[in-house]
Amino acid sequence: MKICNTEVVLLKNKPLSRSEREAGAQDTPAREPSDYSIFIRITGEHDGASLIGLGEARPTSASGESLNNALRYARKMARRLIGKQLDLTSQTPTEQVNDVVQNVISDIFGISGNGASQQRPSPSVCFATECALLDLIAKKQGVSVAQLTCSDEPAAVERNVYNEPLKNPERLLRSIAKGKQVSGWLRRGKRITGKDASALVNSLLFALSGHTHDLNGIILNAGQRWSTDEWSDFCDEVALTGLAAKQNVNVIVEDPFHEDADAFYQQAFAKMESTPVSIMLSKPVWGRESINRLAAYLPHVELKITPQKAGGYHEVLEAEKEAEQHGFSKGIFLAGINGTTNHNTIAMVSLASAMRFNRYFSTSFKKEGKTRLVYPCVTLENNKLQIPEGPGFATNLCRSGARKRLQALHAFNVDGRTNKREMRKALLESVYDDRFIDRELAEQERYSYSDKALETTLNSTH
Repeated sequence: MKICNTEVVLLKNKPLSRSEREAGAQDTPAREPSDYSIFIRITGEHDGASLIGLGEARPTSASGESLNNALRYARKMARRLIGKQLDLTSQTPTEQVNDVVQNVISDIFGISGNGASQQRPSPSVCFATECALLDLIAKKQGVSVAQLTCSDEPAAVERNVYNEPLKNPERLLRSIAKGKQVSGWLRRGKRITGKDASALVNSLLFALSGHTHDLNGIILNAGQRWSTDEWSDFCDEVALTGLAAKQNVNVIVEDPFHEDADAFYQQAFAKMESTPVSIMLSKPVWGRESINRLAAYLPHVELKITPQKAGGYHEVLEAEKEAEQHGFSKGIFLAGINGTTNHNTIAMVSLASAMRFNRYFSTSFKKEGKTRLVYPCVTLENNKLQIPEGPGFATNLCRSGARKRLQALHAFNVDGRTNKREMRKALLESVYDDRFIDRELAEQERYSYSDKALETTLNSTH
């Protein structure tokens, strides 16, 4: 398959005001990159037929990316992809798309070698590009991306990490007293001290005593600020009550010490033996290179990996394999999901289903403002995330969402930049119109109601 056209679409996550539409991309506020999505649309041709692959980049300040820089790298990437070939018979599609992206980066920046994915100028753009290329290959083969990247049947992925409840622990405790069912994993994303962490864990476990619950565990962010004394006191406080062990609730502390504090970690591993407490590492966990640096820790810890910071789709899978070779056998928490669009969530679920150690997954089901950007979306059934049926990611941009949020559009083909007016028209003609989607759902609900009413009428005659 030959890549014949690429587009970089900058969309705001909320509908644009009139002044913003007139200003265009020149006044894009780089200080808030998470307010925007950069979609990369790649058109490939095979035997005279065209297919479109879609990927999404969400640059963040946490990964050291500004919106303007990510957009610039996306344009460079899109321009250099023109003319590249995809081997549809390859048995390792994730490795193939990784190589295509790396070849482009090498052409632009001269970066190559084993650690190249760790040096990618914009990891979120590289991740989006790999997703778009995988989308193309999967569509041509008529399978989902999850099926394409799995050697076996894709694993079920649970949505079981909830950040919201522990933002207000007092309200959570009151709701438990009133009989609220607690399930999955609860995560405290805001940094917490050792003393406050032990008080929070024990108060929550005391509240759950005598109540039915399905709580797997509690994740606490220490922010690399704890001392060994704080860690020791925390383990003693949690183990003293025995509630965590009795209720089979795991307690995980995220990044308790500075990343260079090897002696602290060795003491911590010894201290947490025979306790329900364990450690999750997230910094610096980016990909294979950092996995090698953390080799001594891996038999003792959980890992938190953010795919859009790791440098690519393939890099996350390779990081997991590398960790397993160093004795890793616990859980991996895929992070950076909340607040993304439907497309990014589907991409993450597809990635998670190809992983052996994915243990936690957090995603958002909040509506995307007034108008959706991507259709369809992931659904939740019996705590399992279900991706849409269909080839590739089975998604496309919605026309009204693209029209109301479009801030910049750059397209390239074999002749270079294409006419802006024509490419905007082509974009809006090639995407779904969610007004018809809403109408279809309304029709389904109406007929469903009619069927229920008819069944009630028929049953009442007996």
